[in-house]
Amino acid sequence: MEASRETRGQESVAVSVEELERLKGIVRQRRVVWEVWPVTFVLRGGGTMKVGYELLLSGAHEHGWERPNPGCDKCRAIFRDLQEVARWIIPKVERASQYEIEVFDQAIHYAPERGNRPDVSLSIKILHRQQLERPVDECEVLCLDEMKAKLSQIGAQHRQWKET
Repeated sequence: MEASRETRGQESVAVSVEELERLKGIVRQRRVVWEVWPVTFVLRGGGTMKVGYELLLSGAHEHGWERPNPGCDKCRAIFRDLQEVARWIIPKVERASQYEIEVFDQAIHYAPERGNRPDVSLSIKILHRQQLERPVDECEVLCLDEMKAKLSQIGAQHRQWKET
C-alpha cells in the first residue's frame, strides 16, 4: 500500500505505510534526535570556511539503563537502527553533493541538552562531490533541508526528545 509519493527535483519515491510506520517505531523506541553542525575548511591565511554539514542522529538506550557499556550489543542495535533511518533520509538521486555515513565509533555520548542520557550517535556528512574545499552552496542546503523534512516526517526531534 502506498502512503505517499515524494517528489524532489527529478526524484520521485513511493513510500509505503509499512515502511513509514516501521521507521516511526524506530524513532519512538530509540528517542531519535538530530543536530546539524558545520563542516569547516581551514584557510591558508587563517580563519575557516563552511564547506558542508554534519547531520548527527542520536538514539538513546532504553529507559532505566544507567551505565551502558560502550560498544555493547544494545549500542550496536541502536546504531543499526540509526543506519536504517540515515539510509532512508539520504537523497536517492545523484547530485553535486555527496553523503557519507560515518562508521560506528563504539562510544556512549552524553549531552547536557538531553539530560546526559546515554546516546549512540551516527554522523552523516553532506559535502561537495568534487572540490571539497568550496563553500556551501544551494545543493548542500537543499539536501540538508530534505533530510530534516524526512526526519520530521518520521517523528525525529531537533536536539532534545520530548514525550508527546
